[in-house]
Amino acid sequence: MPHEITANGIDRDENFGIFRKRVQAPDVPAFETPTRTLKNVQSASQDFKINEIVKRITPDLVESIYGGHGKYQKPSVIRNRFLPGKLNLTIFHLTYDKIPSKPKIRTIVNYLYACSQSTLFLPTVKTSLFKEGNKISDKRFEDYMEMIQHMISTTETIGNTLAFIGTVPLIAPKFTRKMVNMYLDEGITSFAIDCGTRDFLNHVAEFRTILSEISQRIPLEKTFIYACNLGIPRYESNRARADDFLSILAYVDVLGTNFKTRGGSNMKGERRAKQFVKDHLFYQVSNYSDFCNARNMTFSQAINFLPKFNLVEQLNEANTVRNLVGKEKIDSYLDTKKGINKETKKRLGSIADTIKIN
Repeated sequence: MPHEITANGIDRDENFGIFRKRVQAPDVPAFETPTRTLKNVQSASQDFKINEIVKRITPDLVESIYGGHGKYQKPSVIRNRFLPGKLNLTIFHLTYDKIPSKPKIRTIVNYLYACSQSTLFLPTVKTSLFKEGNKISDKRFEDYMEMIQHMISTTETIGNTLAFIGTVPLIAPKFTRKMVNMYLDEGITSFAIDCGTRDFLNHVAEFRTILSEISQRIPLEKTFIYACNLGIPRYESNRARADDFLSILAYVDVLGTNFKTRGGSNMKGERRAKQFVKDHLFYQVSNYSDFCNARNMTFSQAINFLPKFNLVEQLNEANTVRNLVGKEKIDSYLDTKKGINKETKKRLGSIADTIKIN
């Protein structure tokens, strides 16, 4: 597998799981981490390096492509959303509840390949794909892994000039160990942790397992680790700790966006305005009516404004943190943040210990 994302550690904080790395993907300028992706933010004035393009892949859409009927976005339409000089990540989210046939699997990965630039980001999926009822099924998870392996082998057989990013769902260690080692056996050293809107600080065992399993075979400073669909704690009153952002202190190089909905796409009653406050690393939570009144915005303006505002604020704060690594203790930085307490720092430190398992 000649094409890959290379990462090299420049510096590291001694107490927390954060590296400053130089990352090089095929055919795009190198960049340093930790950093944050942006999505649907076109401003060239923003200092960002990674642009996300997310596409929901439904069974009906795949049937349209496979059968040559119906309407679907041509790869050129998706590629028109690429930005020059950026690492453009095309992410397919499969909405299947069961594994498609092998011809359909090949259709999906060939369409993904045509829509991608430097990387082939293996698709994220619904957890129902490998569950029976509310429980993960050994057989269905094996079928899911076989689907991913078929995507890899199909791409390599036809001819591949892209670097793979292997997606790992944040689920029970029994399953993620298999997934991580399957990717490593294929020579893949770039990983995307799909948290499925879970709050990683409340799933430390699962998070540590993925990181420690990787580190058994390759130093974490040599890997590229991206995380998406990170959740925040169930909020009380008007504040919630920004656990999604804190993942960059737990060996995550790139903080990705959210494109899954907690509780499912039809969940009702949780339309709250959550504004990232970088000075304290928490979200200020309010209802949209109060948020709109305070800023003299309509509801539609606020819905469009707030996600982009949060992305840019997190990007700027990630840049601040990156510049501190190796120069100032991150512990001192966290002490200035009202959203962080001793228990939070203790949990983050426990993830940092993962590197010592090598």
